[in-house]
Amino acid sequence: MIDKYGRNINYVRISLTDKCNLRCVYCMPSDVDFEKNYVNDVLSLNDYKFIIKGMSELGITKVRFTGGEPLLYPNLEDLIRYTYKDCKIDDIGITTNGIGLHEIAYDLYQSGLKSVNISLDSLKEYRYKSITRCGDLKDVLKSVHKCLDLGIKVKINCVVINGFNDDELLDFILMTKFYPIDVRFIELMPLGEARKIYQKGYFNIGEMINGIDELYKIDSNEKSTAQYYKFDGSKGRVGVITPMSCSFCNKCNRIRVTANGSIKLCLHSNEEIDIKYYLNKPLIFRETMKEMILKKPEKHYLNENQCSDTSRKMYQIGG
Repeated sequence: MIDKYGRNINYVRISLTDKCNLRCVYCMPSDVDFEKNYVNDVLSLNDYKFIIKGMSELGITKVRFTGGEPLLYPNLEDLIRYTYKDCKIDDIGITTNGIGLHEIAYDLYQSGLKSVNISLDSLKEYRYKSITRCGDLKDVLKSVHKCLDLGIKVKINCVVINGFNDDELLDFILMTKFYPIDVRFIELMPLGEARKIYQKGYFNIGEMINGIDELYKIDSNEKSTAQYYKFDGSKGRVGVITPMSCSFCNKCNRIRVTANGSIKLCLHSNEEIDIKYYLNKPLIFRETMKEMILKKPEKHYLNENQCSDTSRKMYQIGG
């Protein structure tokens, strides 16, 4: 699918639930009920299959399943298998906090999973538990190593907070020397819950990266949200993601399907288009999608008022 700016839209991110089993301080209030859906998930397994099948016929070649936390979705393995075997989509990933992933990683890999983006903001147990309010770092690290053992591509997404984890950045960076991992640092944004800590918590990642002489910038043609850097001889890469800028809008090739049955043409926008009416109507769905893609904006205009209620989505950056 080609939009009016000539971009080939071939990547869809599909939210399977709005639930999450962590309570990250920059993402959501501490008193949110774990059992409660924020947006009242309405799509069935067959609805998701219809959407993926229809989009594959329109030229989508990459699918990433997100949430909330996609591992909480009971039919994740079935959906990955359907995407890989029935829709012939080979590039399949998930964005996850990694809790419990090591227990099902093999089954997901056998079903067609190729990559995982794992959110990890500290390598110290007490800090990890503090920022997530309930997470177990050992569980996440087991998931990282399990995926590496299986040959699943691993990217670690780290939200950098001044005075909290900025002293660990070199430890994260050194991981790329010894493991085939992309460590991506995400700038803190003044949105939603993060507004409470932004003034003191913002850290300029670019200045820190540029101060490490051994790292050099990689010029890549891949459609990524990150600018990558590398050490000579390292197995992985270091990435920097600055969501508040429009630095990657000109090559944006992605759209999002939300758990409440809408399309977001820009991942950073609050604007949604309800597609539930078009489900199970193949011809109408395909023609409507073509028309929608032509309305994809040239760039995003991110601000506090627009996105204050959806900050958790902003940190699920996936390349």
